[in-house]
Amino acid sequence: MTDAAAASKLSDVSLPSLPSFVSLHAVVDHLKASGYRISKSKIYRDKDKGQIRVNDDGTVLETEVRAYAATLDRIHADIGDLNDIHAIKTKRDVELREEQIKKLRFQREVDEGKYLPRKDFESELASRAVVLDSGLRHMVQMKSAEWVALSGGKVEKIPELIRAINAEVDRVMNSYATIETYHVMFNSEEADG
Repeated sequence: MTDAAAASKLSDVSLPSLPSFVSLHAVVDHLKASGYRISKSKIYRDKDKGQIRVNDDGTVLETEVRAYAATLDRIHADIGDLNDIHAIKTKRDVELREEQIKKLRFQREVDEGKYLPRKDFESELASRAVVLDSGLRHMVQMKSAEWVALSGGKVEKIPELIRAINAEVDRVMNSYATIETYHVMFNSEEADG
């Protein structure tokens, strides 16, 4: 086969076409939508300078557009543009940093004592409720004789009895509301039942 015949055979083979834009005008529209600062006059001047190549049929390869876009300024980064891998990576890095900062801030507040782990809070609350209950029951047992003597069985003395009981309830409630440490033992058989 001669060289001319081989060249003729090669020209008959169609190569797969690469992604491209139909015109420089389409390139300008795409770049503007992606957040680049570009105008028609600028892209035509840059084409004349050889900064962006246009095929004989007027199309522009996507690879040419990407290389050209790297030389342009951005007005704003369009995070939604999936072609802009750098913008996506930057967005994810920012989200990751924000989450890390939130976690560190929360951990610092926990270390400062602003938060209490839920299990510790629940056991503290349960133990305080037990202390309140036992305090009220103990108060009733210890003061009942005094209260009966106070009223002397007379209806007129009921307001005085109520004031005395309320004063004792206030005393127990105040001791419940303090930050004192109480030792409470839980019986596992009662907890299971």
